[in-house]
Amino acid sequence: MSEWLPADHDYTAEFENGIHYASVELAELAAIAIAQENGFFIVRGAWKPNTSGLTALCMYCDRSSRIVKSYKPDPTKETRGNTSSKGTGCQFQICIKEVWQKDRPNTWVLVGVTSRATGANRGFHNHEKVLYPEHHRHNKQFSEAEKERLRLMRKAGVRPNQQKTTLNTEGGVSHDIKQMYNRNYKNRLDEMGEMDAIQFALHGAEQRGYHICLQKDSNNVLTNLFFAHPTSIQMLHAWPYVIIIDSTYKTNRYGWPWVEIIGVTPVKKNFNIACALIKQETKETYEWVLRCIKGLLGDTVPNVIVTDKEGGLLASMPLVFPLPHTVHLLCLWHVNNCVKQKFEQLLGGISRREVAEAVWKKYFDKAAWSWTQEGFLQKINQFERVWTQKNIKMVDYVRGEWLPCQTMWAKCYTNHVFHLGNTSSNRVESSHSSFKSFLVSGRGAIDTCFAKNHNYMEHQFLEVVNELHKSLNRNLSRAIEPPCTFLRRVVSCEAIKLMLDGAAELKDRCACHFQMTHGLKCACQVVQAKEEGRQFYAQELHVFWRTLDYKNPPRQQQVNDEIELQREHFRRLTVEVEERGPEAVRQARD
Repeated sequence: MSEWLPADHDYTAEFENGIHYASVELAELAAIAIAQENGFFIVRGAWKPNTSGLTALCMYCDRSSRIVKSYKPDPTKETRGNTSSKGTGCQFQICIKEVWQKDRPNTWVLVGVTSRATGANRGFHNHEKVLYPEHHRHNKQFSEAEKERLRLMRKAGVRPNQQKTTLNTEGGVSHDIKQMYNRNYKNRLDEMGEMDAIQFALHGAEQRGYHICLQKDSNNVLTNLFFAHPTSIQMLHAWPYVIIIDSTYKTNRYGWPWVEIIGVTPVKKNFNIACALIKQETKETYEWVLRCIKGLLGDTVPNVIVTDKEGGLLASMPLVFPLPHTVHLLCLWHVNNCVKQKFEQLLGGISRREVAEAVWKKYFDKAAWSWTQEGFLQKINQFERVWTQKNIKMVDYVRGEWLPCQTMWAKCYTNHVFHLGNTSSNRVESSHSSFKSFLVSGRGAIDTCFAKNHNYMEHQFLEVVNELHKSLNRNLSRAIEPPCTFLRRVVSCEAIKLMLDGAAELKDRCACHFQMTHGLKCACQVVQAKEEGRQFYAQELHVFWRTLDYKNPPRQQQVNDEIELQREHFRRLTVEVEERGPEAVRQARD
């Protein structure tokens, strides 16, 4: 239990030390230090000039505010918040008085104060000593350096708990998490100035060179917002072949869906093409989002767009990206998951979960992953023949919901589409998770969401560029021997790995879909080239895998003269050897 300050002890003598201070600031610091030594804290009060023109600064006990009386709620008003006060009505007061000096600058001294009403000295306290002075608000104020450090950490997306740990470790103080939130809120208000959250977000986007599209209603209220980073636009022009679209929730205080549009890179990394904050998931809204994407693409058309079975998105897709130029695929994972859940529901819920799982795995899953249309139809027909008698509702569900769009998700149909292995929306789901790790909270305003998303995208671009650098500057040991020798540092390392892994896994026969779906040599071609000692050339692969400089992407070319390609390769090797010096040239000649 905390020790009480003696009620009969006058602390005025502790302050009246007869020392003359050169400035009021030094006197104030001295008074605060004396108070802490005696177990209490004092705060600055009002200035009181006197008739002689000199001034005095009053300082009070920090518990001098009135005592909070019992509160009776007023039924006609809203419920009062859970507030509290440390005030005890303490009467302690001390003054810093200005002293006139004849031939020198004026000085400042500490003097006691007497009550005008009673004439008693105001040097007494009516409360206990401070038990934890290191945690007192006065000892936990942010310095200017700490405020600037917090501003930079907030801008970099550092979480408040990490900010607290950093400051407390470096400064040896005891800041708490609430101080971090309060300081970050003040920094945000300072940055915004007179702008509101939407204006501040748009201002930040314009400063960073974002491509922005927005929609407003008849009352001039924002309803939809679409924005794309300038680097994302460059990457989209370099890799426009596959686009994945999905929305996520619980990202903002408005409860609006956050739509992410994801692209694919040749180094096994995805990149965020654009984001959209939409009010409603309607056909008109998604059509507007798709037209914004089309505006970024210009004359280019994507090969594939992968989505889940969102009604508004499905209805608007043919209006903006019609067949046959762009193929629309449904996420196979979502399709299988929906079928399993519906089977559980139609079979009696949780108690029949194992049965539903077995039915789905035996028929629908095998049909979905069948490599041929004959195998697909065989499994579907078998399912209908067996379960028409047992549960006709399951058969009707598959017929009505998924068979009309079977070309959008069944492997036997998607294996003839250039989708680079993207038959599900797992990339965009991963992006949702990464973005929310930057968000910290799902209750932020639009400016907070934009700032966090910008930090996330900058982090994402850095990872993509690092992987591109590796493909351009590293030689895979697996590609030393034919047929991939000439592909090193010309195409993505991921392309070489995919081809060699496919050849290693080849057993009886090759389905020969890899060249269609990925634009790479299939397993049987790799094995045959190894046996013949023949080399592959970069121009034989799709231009996607050769685009390692997204700022200056190459064009798709065909192999016209294999001898000329070999000559070009050896000319490049000769230049590399000559650059290493005379010793390397001599060794190569030998």
